[in-house]
Amino acid sequence: MTRSHSIPWLAVLLAGCVAVTINVQFPQEKIDSAASNIEDLVRTPKDAPIEPAPTSPRSEGGTRLISLFGPTVVEAQAVPDLKTRTPEVVAVIESRRARFPELAAAMTKGCIGENNLGLLEARPGTGCPATVPALVSAENRDRMVLYRTLVEQNQMPPGDIARVQAAFAKAHRDKASPGAWVQDDAGQWSRK
Repeated sequence: MTRSHSIPWLAVLLAGCVAVTINVQFPQEKIDSAASNIEDLVRTPKDAPIEPAPTSPRSEGGTRLISLFGPTVVEAQAVPDLKTRTPEVVAVIESRRARFPELAAAMTKGCIGENNLGLLEARPGTGCPATVPALVSAENRDRMVLYRTLVEQNQMPPGDIARVQAAFAKAHRDKASPGAWVQDDAGQWSRK
């Protein structure tokens, strides 16, 4: 075969090697459950180890060869579990666990509230420590890293960050201690 004949074959082979991005659409219940589980970990004593996430059994025939000469039919499989115990997520959980006792004390005094975006806001409480702005800033930074990481590592569409934040906002409201400020989905603040 001459060199001029090999070029079209090379083009055909390369055309079959197209990168494909697959976004996974998780049911809201899975996102809500993951948020609740992560927030339980944040609230556990910082000396308790984080257990690895349970692994799902792999389905048979889960790996398929992709044809080099044309499109391939891909069968939909059950929605996988969210990846919630990756090194990046665990690092954020650990950072938040170390900060949680101080945050919890400020929340009980009414100095910090949980908003409906899954983030903290300073509130006008009594006896608030001077560290409130720094606490809120550090916690919100970690929370946004967590939300973005969950979206990216689970191959969710970028717009799903709002769904992740809503799930965490719900978990924060549900787990808030008495006296803490919480904001409902409509934007109204109340003390729990």
